[in-house]
Amino acid sequence: MTRLPVARPGVRRDAAGTLVRGLQDRRGAAAIEFALIFPMLFVLIIAAGEGLQAYIAQRQVSHIAATMADITAQSRVVTISQVDDILTASTSMIHPFPTTSLQQRVASVSANGSGTVSTDWVQNRGWLGSGNPGIPNGYLAANESVVVAEVAYDYRPTFGLFMPESIRITRQAYSRPRLSPKVERTT
Repeated sequence: MTRLPVARPGVRRDAAGTLVRGLQDRRGAAAIEFALIFPMLFVLIIAAGEGLQAYIAQRQVSHIAATMADITAQSRVVTISQVDDILTASTSMIHPFPTTSLQQRVASVSANGSGTVSTDWVQNRGWLGSGNPGIPNGYLAANESVVVAEVAYDYRPTFGLFMPESIRITRQAYSRPRLSPKVERTT
């Protein structure tokens, strides 16, 4: 024969007291609050990191364009291999980002005596765009010249949770020739 437990007086009162004490106990509340807030903090940190990386990539592309134009404008005459060296050397500036989607183009643009603008020469590395490099209207007066550097980069976020799959960054830089009216290119 099985014996059934006998209810003792005061057991119900002890259970109610335990429940009340449990509700009043604040130990572990911080852990629960952290568990609730952690996913939001994690998302904010990842989003901030992705935004910062995109900003750094944009700055690197701007630096590449400015450097290409500046170095090219320091010469009277450049050869095809010298311009290729400038393009190759400036590629390393995109580090730590991959160089596979980096597109570069450098050109000399000049205005003749009547102010008509034309492209003297263009050299590129991986450039997929078409057409001649453009300059803002009124940038060149008659008989002036400028070195135009253009850089395009397709930035791909590391996680891609909060940004598009790819962000196209394009920058142009303009630099006046320093030692002559125009930078010539020879073979």
